[in-house]
Amino acid sequence: MTPEQKPIGPQNRKRFVISLEQQPAVKRSTKRGGKLWPKVVAAVGIIVVLVAGIAAAAGFLWWRNYQTTPAYSLALLVDAVQRKDAVTVNEIVDIDKIVDSVASDVTEKSVSRYGSTISPQQRKRVEALVPGLLPGVKQNVRISLVKRLQEISDELEPKPFVILALGIPYRVKITTENDSAKAIAPAQGRDIELIMQRNGEHWRIVGIKDETVIPQIVDDIVKDFPAIGPLR
Repeated sequence: MTPEQKPIGPQNRKRFVISLEQQPAVKRSTKRGGKLWPKVVAAVGIIVVLVAGIAAAAGFLWWRNYQTTPAYSLALLVDAVQRKDAVTVNEIVDIDKIVDSVASDVTEKSVSRYGSTISPQQRKRVEALVPGLLPGVKQNVRISLVKRLQEISDELEPKPFVILALGIPYRVKITTENDSAKAIAPAQGRDIELIMQRNGEHWRIVGIKDETVIPQIVDDIVKDFPAIGPLR
């Protein structure tokens, strides 16, 4: 056997070695992925916080603007009536202007109580008497108005104030023109019309149109009339 003819044996076989170590490229890829996820989560968190902040700011501005509307003042009034808060009721209800606003209607209905036989002189006397007697019935007007407001609040039912305030526009028809507003509210199967006027950031009730209030005022003042003529 020549040196060139070496015997084939185990020592001349090629060895195949399989490395169980993770390749560097894979390590780098995994490492990059591990660092990316925290950044994504942080970015999403920042976006959520920004959106929540913008929504909160928009909601606050909307609520501040809503507080200057007739609906909000009506909600304050209804809530005060439900809580029997006379101070707040008096702040929102301008009883002097309400009485002044119904003066002409009261005068006309007072005259009509004397019938068609009333003379021009008697009519003039009634018309002259009514304005002087109206201030004396303000307390009765207040009581009557609070009763009407109680009927309105009964229709709306006691609720947390925010829910009450947000629900007013859906239960009461409100129309606004500049610094005046008209609210038509349901009360025991009929509608009551409230006339409102802007007062700073809030609104006040300055007039009412209701089929029961004016007749009651007339009843209160007619009994104080001097003898003018027979009532019919």
